[in-house]
Amino acid sequence: MGYDKDKMQIPDSLQKFTKELPGRFAAGEFDDERSDRVGRELEGFNKALKNQWTFWKKAGVTTVAIAASFMLFVGSGFVSPTMAKMVAKIPPLSAIFDSPEQSLNERLTEALKKEGYPVKQVNEFVGGKNEGITITLDASEEQYQEMQNDVIKIGHSMVKSEEFKGTRIEDYFVKVRPHREPSEEWKQEQAEIEKETDEVFQIVQAALEPFDYQNSVGYMKDEVELEIPSIEKQEKVDQIKKAVEDALAANDKDYIEVKIRKFDVVKRDQYARWSDAVSGIGHEFKTYKKYKVSGVGYKSKDGLMTIFITMKMKSTDKEAVSHATDLYTMAEEFIKSDEIWPKVKQDPYKIVVRTKDKKEFNTDEKQFN
Repeated sequence: MGYDKDKMQIPDSLQKFTKELPGRFAAGEFDDERSDRVGRELEGFNKALKNQWTFWKKAGVTTVAIAASFMLFVGSGFVSPTMAKMVAKIPPLSAIFDSPEQSLNERLTEALKKEGYPVKQVNEFVGGKNEGITITLDASEEQYQEMQNDVIKIGHSMVKSEEFKGTRIEDYFVKVRPHREPSEEWKQEQAEIEKETDEVFQIVQAALEPFDYQNSVGYMKDEVELEIPSIEKQEKVDQIKKAVEDALAANDKDYIEVKIRKFDVVKRDQYARWSDAVSGIGHEFKTYKKYKVSGVGYKSKDGLMTIFITMKMKSTDKEAVSHATDLYTMAEEFIKSDEIWPKVKQDPYKIVVRTKDKKEFNTDEKQFN
């Protein structure tokens, strides 16, 4: 079943939900079991949209949008005098990621179809140790064998083009696989899951309506999870939970457990404020290989927001101090830019640049501790 991405509208509440998601993980709101489950389900989404049915799926969010929330790839390229010195002639990130024109997936799909290849789908996998593109062909086994090598060559020619020189994209793997129609048994299983999900959400949403509930609702087999602000009075929390439990029981679904998960409103709002800043820094530093950055993250504690930048260099590398200084300066200038500074509401913050051997850069003493 297809959709028109230009006409698809995502609710404001869901946009807020996906925007807050990276910060919620950074804040440790999800236990290890939940994090592992999310990882498994994201892989499942990419494979066949199997098993996991939550509010995301109900609202029609694409796999790409969900993955983007987790990977902090919102994107917000930035330029400063120091950065300009390092970037030199590399095109701005907006030319690759934030352009209103076609994405890499779309461009590769179009190029392959122009050559007559029966492309079913092109997926881009980012954020892990191995990043790349998988191309699915709607072809017989014999046709697939004949086309496979040529399709891989076309994919490699695009990711290794001059446009992506110096970025992590030029190191992408390119894989090709044949499309296989799911079995009737699998289709029936998914139809039953979708029917159950529809019924549960209709029941839950109706029960929540009198409470003006504005937070997300999660549903997995035999479990509904409601998010409640930690400042909410316990009396109201109990009323909400009971209303949902009674509604489910009245519809012969009393086997579904209702769980409440409370969250810190102030901390979540702070993570949301800093989302663009950290996404922009991470997007820039992790896209271009010359920055030698393996990770960018953030954590809020007692109102202080800490931005962590992890280099691929060791503290003993002769260029480590100079490189750490440049990274710190660029991140600092970006945060203080006219676009970002008003968004973070001048929150107290600090930038921590770390090396591969876990040494932290001291900006005052210009050394690693």
